[in-house]
Amino acid sequence: MSQAATAADDRVLFDRIVESAAEVAAFQVAALSLVLPNGDLEAVAVGGDARARDAVLGRVTPRHVVEAEFAAAEQWGALRFVPHDRLPGSSPVGWSDPTWSGGDSNVDPWHPNDTLFAPFFTASGDLAGTLNVDLPLNGQRPGPLQRVVLEVFAGQAGVVLAAAQERTRLAERVRITQAVQAVARVSNEVLEPEVVVAAVAEPVAKGLGCSQLWIRTFGDDIRDDHSATYPHPATATPPELVDVARRVAHDAWALRRTVTVAPTGASAGDLVTAAEEAAIIDFVSSSASHSLLLVPIGAASQCLGYVVCTRAGSYPTWSDAERAAALEIGRDLGRSVLNSRLFALERKLVSNLRTAERARATLFSTVSHELKNPLASVVGHVEMLQDDPDGDSAWSLGVIDRNVRRLQGLVDDLLDLGRFSDPDRPLVRTRVDVNELVRDALEMFTPEATKNGVTLQHEQPADVAVSGSSEELSRVVTNLVGNAVKFSRRGGRVSIGVDRSDHHLVLEVTDQGLGMSQEDQARLFTEFFRSTNPDALAVPGTGLGLSIVKHIVVRHGGSIDVTSSLGEGTTFTVRLPAV
Repeated sequence: MSQAATAADDRVLFDRIVESAAEVAAFQVAALSLVLPNGDLEAVAVGGDARARDAVLGRVTPRHVVEAEFAAAEQWGALRFVPHDRLPGSSPVGWSDPTWSGGDSNVDPWHPNDTLFAPFFTASGDLAGTLNVDLPLNGQRPGPLQRVVLEVFAGQAGVVLAAAQERTRLAERVRITQAVQAVARVSNEVLEPEVVVAAVAEPVAKGLGCSQLWIRTFGDDIRDDHSATYPHPATATPPELVDVARRVAHDAWALRRTVTVAPTGASAGDLVTAAEEAAIIDFVSSSASHSLLLVPIGAASQCLGYVVCTRAGSYPTWSDAERAAALEIGRDLGRSVLNSRLFALERKLVSNLRTAERARATLFSTVSHELKNPLASVVGHVEMLQDDPDGDSAWSLGVIDRNVRRLQGLVDDLLDLGRFSDPDRPLVRTRVDVNELVRDALEMFTPEATKNGVTLQHEQPADVAVSGSSEELSRVVTNLVGNAVKFSRRGGRVSIGVDRSDHHLVLEVTDQGLGMSQEDQARLFTEFFRSTNPDALAVPGTGLGLSIVKHIVVRHGGSIDVTSSLGEGTTFTVRLPAV
């Protein structure tokens, strides 16, 4: 049976008790109040006068007021009577009937501010509630017979309350057990982190008796967080409260505790500031709830996320058993999230190893091919010279020279690729003026550009620098400018621009050359890829230059993009953190 259904059944019994008490004991009003977790008393049932029911039902009497009335009361057996002239000043003004005359008796007349109640207690002796009566129909303070009747009804109320509390505890244990078991089942499965979060949202919400629930697991970056709500969608959480919850979750996990926030009662204490607690209470109120519970998710010393629950309506604040179970759920979820991440990491490592193995095989195959052709040409011409020393030696030596240079360039590029792609290779940083690197590259390629009828243009340079290796960044600039000149048509123009945007240096190299297809652009930075365009393949190259450029840019915390149209030209855009 759900807690809500159990509470509804109990309310019916409470209503019957107060109606019978008012009728049989001959009072105009009877009210049953129960102790809340914080010690205050809430009126949960009112019998007799309907006007009193509307005014008194749900009224909360602070604990200190209850204690003051107990101290001032006369003890009538199991009853407590507080005459109006001894009523503590802190006591709130009760309901009064302006039409009540008090009857005709002048013997022990009842004053409208007299207070009579029967307390009942838990097995451990703590106050559990009270049965209050007011406005006797005969206008007199109750005699011995009425007192006995009231004691009987108070005893019945105590029995009903004890049974109700036991049913509530049983329903709570069943509900909590189901939630813990549901989370444990998920924890025993190997799931993706986002699947874990989605799978446990509903059972945890129902198990903890939440009206709304928000669950979030932390990634390396906030963009990698996984979250779910119950119901979906739940009340939107302000970003600043998400940040507060993230911080509090880490602190709470370190202390291995849950955190509650409510307008009255338990508080987050020293884990949040007064301003943050006020913002949380405003959020709780805006979501039509009366209290909030934050449960950290973690494993070992690592906080991995949090669960936030709110309660509304007739649900009480969270019990000690619920908070303990919630913390256990946080532990189970932490183990599940950690296992799923380890499994995902394992799969990623396996995938990376397979990719690395394929890349190694491809590299060996490609390098062998790239070395074989020029070596075969060199060997062939050496044999020709050996067989015919008087032959055309100048032609053979020219072929040998070109192929040896090609081999030398390939070996140099392979060595550079190995250096710049090594993640363990340290990057020695200095302040680098990129405009100076551009000027050096222009000086280097001006003769070739002039020879091919290509115009070089350095657009208005911005005064911007980066932190990095001058040697490596020079390789980026010279490679991009050299490619632009190499693949330009006669009469074309190569433009190099340097600018600043959003704390970044932006280097653009644009040509009016051959351009590239979309398919070629997708593979452009792959080792040894050159082009599928025959005109581009006719231009000498190793297919490693742009791969080296990308490794260098990434090493410097930047990015490189390409835009191109076949037959119209290409633009490379490099973004690097500026200093």
